[in-house]
Amino acid sequence: MGECERGYEMRVKSALPLLCAASLLALQGICWASEGGGHGGGLNWTDFAYRLVAFLILAAILVKLLKKPISSFLVSRREEIQKLLAELEVKRLEAEQRSAEYKSKLAALEDETKRIIAELIAEGEAEREKIIQAAQKQADYIKQQADLAIQQEIKAAKESLQEEIGQLTVAAAEALVRKNLQPADQDRLVRDFMTRVVEAK
Repeated sequence: MGECERGYEMRVKSALPLLCAASLLALQGICWASEGGGHGGGLNWTDFAYRLVAFLILAAILVKLLKKPISSFLVSRREEIQKLLAELEVKRLEAEQRSAEYKSKLAALEDETKRIIAELIAEGEAEREKIIQAAQKQADYIKQQADLAIQQEIKAAKESLQEEIGQLTVAAAEALVRKNLQPADQDRLVRDFMTRVVEAK
C-alpha cells in the first residue's frame, strides 16, 4: 500500500507543472487575443511579463492552497476505492464459499436422493416377495382344503355306496329267503327264536 501511495503522490506532483504549463499557454493565447490592433501586431513583452508573474503567483497560491485539499481528496478517494475493492474481494470470497457450500449440499442431496430411491426399490422388492409368499401360502391352503374336501366327498360317496350295496344285498337275500323258505322252515325259525329269547331271560 505504501508504494501505491508514493506512486500516486509522484503522479500528482508531476501533473502540477503540466497544469501550470497548460495554464501559461492558455494565458499567452489570451494575451495575444487581447493585444488587438493598436500596436501594429507586436507583442508587449512588459505587459506579458507582468501577466506571467501574476499568473505564476496566482498559480503558486492556488497550488499552495489546493495542494492539501486535492491531495487529501485524492488520497481519501483512493482509500475509498481500495476499501470498496477490499469489500468486493471479501464478498467475492464469500460468494465463492457459498457456491462451494451449495455445490457440496447439492452433491449430498443427489447422493441422498439416490440412497432413498435405492431404499424404496429394495423395500418394493421385499414387499413383492412378501406378497408372492403370502399368495403362495394362500394357494397352498386352498389346495389343501380342496384336497380335504375331495377326500371327504370320496369317503362319503364310498360310505353311501356301501350302505346302498348293503341294503340291496339284504333286500336280495330277503327276497331269496322268502322265495325259498317253506312253512315248516318258518315254524322252526320261530321256535328257535323263542327258545333263544327264553334262554336269554
